[in-house]
Amino acid sequence: MNKCLYLIFAFLRERKSRTVLTTVATAAAVSMVIWVTSSYEALHQTYDEYANLALGRYELAIAPISGEPTDFVPPEAIDPLRNDPAVRALDPMWAGRIAVLDLQDQPLPGEQPARGRDSGSGSHSPLPSLMFLATDAPEPPFELAGGQWITAETAADPQATPRIAVRADVARRRGIKIGDRLTLELPRPNAAGETTLTVQVGGLVNAPTLHGAGSSALPMLTPSSGQAFLPAHLVERITGEPFRISLLAVGVDPEADINKFRFSWAPRLSDHAVPLQFQQAFEIEEALDQASAAQNVRLQSYAATGVAMLVAMLVIYCSLSMGVTERIRQYAILRAVALTRSQVGLLIVVEGLALGTLGLLAGIALGWGLLKFVESTSTSLLYHGVGFGPSSLILSTLAAIGGALLASVVPAYHATRVKPVDAMTPRQALTEAAKIAPPSFVAGLILLAIGPLLTFAFPPGERWTWLAMAVSFACTAIGFVVLAPSAVVAVDRLLGPLLARSFGIEPKLLASQVTNNIWRTVGAAVSMAFGLGLFVGIQVWGFTMLQAFVPGDWTPDAIAMIKPGLPPEQVDQVASLPDVDGSRCLPLVVEQPRLVDDLTGSAERPSVIRQDNVILVGLDPAGAFAGPQPLLELDWVAGNPDEAVAQMQQGHACIVPDHFLAETGLKLGDTLAVDPPRNAGHTVKYTIAGAVKLPGWHWQTKLTGLRPRTHRAAALIFADYKSIASDFDLPLASHVWFAYAADTADEQAIEASITGLLDANAGDRADEVSAKVVSIDSIRDRLFNGARRWLWMISVLPLVTLLIACIGVLNVIVASVRARRWEFGVLRSIGFTRGELARAILAEGLMIALVAGVLSVGFGILSGWCGAGLAQYVSFFGGLHPPMVIPWAPIVGGVILVGVLGVLTAAWPAISIGRSRPMGLLESGRDFV
Repeated sequence: MNKCLYLIFAFLRERKSRTVLTTVATAAAVSMVIWVTSSYEALHQTYDEYANLALGRYELAIAPISGEPTDFVPPEAIDPLRNDPAVRALDPMWAGRIAVLDLQDQPLPGEQPARGRDSGSGSHSPLPSLMFLATDAPEPPFELAGGQWITAETAADPQATPRIAVRADVARRRGIKIGDRLTLELPRPNAAGETTLTVQVGGLVNAPTLHGAGSSALPMLTPSSGQAFLPAHLVERITGEPFRISLLAVGVDPEADINKFRFSWAPRLSDHAVPLQFQQAFEIEEALDQASAAQNVRLQSYAATGVAMLVAMLVIYCSLSMGVTERIRQYAILRAVALTRSQVGLLIVVEGLALGTLGLLAGIALGWGLLKFVESTSTSLLYHGVGFGPSSLILSTLAAIGGALLASVVPAYHATRVKPVDAMTPRQALTEAAKIAPPSFVAGLILLAIGPLLTFAFPPGERWTWLAMAVSFACTAIGFVVLAPSAVVAVDRLLGPLLARSFGIEPKLLASQVTNNIWRTVGAAVSMAFGLGLFVGIQVWGFTMLQAFVPGDWTPDAIAMIKPGLPPEQVDQVASLPDVDGSRCLPLVVEQPRLVDDLTGSAERPSVIRQDNVILVGLDPAGAFAGPQPLLELDWVAGNPDEAVAQMQQGHACIVPDHFLAETGLKLGDTLAVDPPRNAGHTVKYTIAGAVKLPGWHWQTKLTGLRPRTHRAAALIFADYKSIASDFDLPLASHVWFAYAADTADEQAIEASITGLLDANAGDRADEVSAKVVSIDSIRDRLFNGARRWLWMISVLPLVTLLIACIGVLNVIVASVRARRWEFGVLRSIGFTRGELARAILAEGLMIALVAGVLSVGFGILSGWCGAGLAQYVSFFGGLHPPMVIPWAPIVGGVILVGVLGVLTAAWPAISIGRSRPMGLLESGRDFV
């Protein structure tokens, strides 16, 4: 063992630059694991603690499903809940932002002014607006940090200055203390003619907060959303409107079953005119995770570990493989005089572990330094700090040491095949490409065929989907690695002459340079292809999955949301507007009832289309589906428009999306039964008259108010206007769906005109009407912009992997150039210029990058396509089976990036050869590889 350690130290010291580059690349991979694991775990810990404290002394909160500030909890929802024996506390709260004009420092009676501040001076410090919660709760939702709560006894004295309570962290950040007076700006003069209101800080509340993010970080309203608290009776004085309930804070008896309580009340809450929903700690944490892109913290950590392990394996493999190739004679002599075959193999394995250990130690230092830097600059977000915990240590060790062990297998095997007689045989630069390429091509194609066969020809059931996904991905990855020698030969023969002419060098100078040492080239190309392949796969998978949610051409140009509604006979006034196509303009009535039977299996595994409710849209069948230019230009999968319209005109017939038939097993002529929300127990049935493709109906309904009850639905279903209006008691049209009269239609002008029509018909209730026009183009733009941001965010890790892999490629090119120094000296001596040799090395780097580009594009497209196909069976957003989409812009950009990196990687060796003198190159001696 001592002999092995001595030899390993000598080998590492012999190639210092190679050892350094390998260590740096492995360290970068390890630090990537530490960064992802530690940073996201710290963020997740922050969210977890906040979610557990956000409700304070309450167990549940009830708020409108829509989340819109204009929607409030109906007062009739309070008494039934309060009478439930499981409810120990029920406190209504109003939420709203109020502007704060200035801060006046005044002590409470009997208190001393704070040091360093002028008592009574009115220091007039401008403050931003604060999110106020108004409540008559007898106890504060969180513990007091000082002072008194806004009790009814204190707040009821009309002669006293109204008292409020401020969140302690807000008070610290904005310099507020107990006794200070805040001047609030009223949005409009109240009944007494006041335009401002002075309040006094009577207490500080220790409510939790997401530091640096404020209440806006939480996409749902909770007691912790309030930055300040005031008595309920002040709301009308401040806003000029009566107290309305934004939130119900619910305390549940500890002896009660909270899950049973939730599920017994959920249907009744959703049946109110403003549908309501429960919020619990785990839902708050889930909302935070989704809003901050930290939903899959552990999965991202494991993915980063796997990526880092493969990068470390490829980089160390290249280093060990080059060492074995260069030291064939040395191993042969060692076999003859000192070492056994197993000791030679152990020598390679320990050398790989030494490189992995060096990379691990350097990576830990680098990762820790990065984390401490982030901690010092971003304490407002990661206020728990960042640390190098056991999971980070385990995963980073697994990445470095596991990668080193895997990387040493093949080089160790080759080293053990060396015979003592090989020391007497002169080494020759013989290429194996001719005999390797054909069988690797056939074997690679066979492996690549497995993924599409498992995905599309023999699709697995839900139980076996994850196994099929793992097998498909593994076979695809291995298949492209097996294909790599064929790709090297193809690029060398097809693109080599073209690159030689482009770089202005003799084609023979570039011929066979990447195939002479094919395994070295394969290792370098696969290293680069891994990161780019993941990037391409993410892009193809993401945009393919996205395609199912992009509203298709079937939908009209815009939809108008109308409150409180419009009689259907008055829609003609909307159709007569100049920018509206009067022949393609229809009123809609909309309801979202629950299915009587769980046809989609939502209880077993809910998904975006496996829900217990549907959206029913009532409209005129003839105008919507018949004629040469119907409102909805649909692709019919089952049935035809003429027969479907005839059935719908007779009443209680409907048209469903094709995926609904696939999920439920229903067919044309079958019926589906729904439970009207306003008339529970009175079942309504509709006969399926047709099935159509409705790509993108989810976002169409999400952003246009077509989901009035809850945020998910199994399908968008069309029926005739009269049946829906009668069955669900909908006398007014809530929406108008229309096409533009011209491409230059003014959306804002249409919205203003519809608002004017509503105002003219509203009379004294003009302040209650509203109209909003949502165009299909705005929905598509919002969807694409959000998807691009999200896809680029998760593409950062593969691109970082690509940059790390370039260090391994640099190692390969440096070794290749070193092995040919004598050859370069001969070429310089017979007339080749230093510029020609430098350009040849740059072209060689570009050829390796092109091999990587071919492999990565093929791998990314195939894996993304199969991944999107298999995701239909397990993903929450699956079940829609969209066509494959190849986003060429980011893919071409990625290939160009790889090419640039290939040339830049070769720049250092090229400059080194260009600066060397011919005699110095010849004196290096001929180095056989």
